[in-house]
Amino acid sequence: MAKQASIEQDGVIREALSNAMFRVELENGHEIIAHIS
Repeated sequence: MAKQASIEQDGVIREALSNAMFRVELENGHEIIAHIS
């Protein structure tokens, strides 16, 4: 499987979820679910 390009953004963790996942608010106001890899 080919390695995909990564995207980096700055944000603030708003909530720690289960399974090493986090709800993150980005600088532009969008909210995403992120995970540790």
